[in-house]
Amino acid sequence: MHENLINTLVIIPARGGSKRIIEKNVKVINGHPMILWPLYTLSKLFYAEHILVSTDSQKIKSLVESKGLKVPFKRPKSLSDDYTGIVEVTKHALNWYEQNIRKVEFVLTVYPTAL
Repeated sequence: MHENLINTLVIIPARGGSKRIIEKNVKVINGHPMILWPLYTLSKLFYAEHILVSTDSQKIKSLVESKGLKVPFKRPKSLSDDYTGIVEVTKHALNWYEQNIRKVEFVLTVYPTAL
């Protein structure tokens, strides 16, 4: 694996409270819940421990963990509303990872709707 990939944390921000498409991250698209599509691709490039799903949803957490990835924390409600930007969510996940796992050089944020 290339050194840059080893030094990269992939963050997937997957909020449970979508307003326009209710529970969009777990909607089945072509046979699989939407959030699993980017996870399938990312798991071919990165080790599982380098992929971090940030969610406030127990349903999303359980689904992701059923596929072998860990979701070690639930995102606080203060970062799960309609007004919280992706920068704040990414910073929160990065800070948690670097305080609890290890430091990284790069961060890649991938939306769960990215097929």
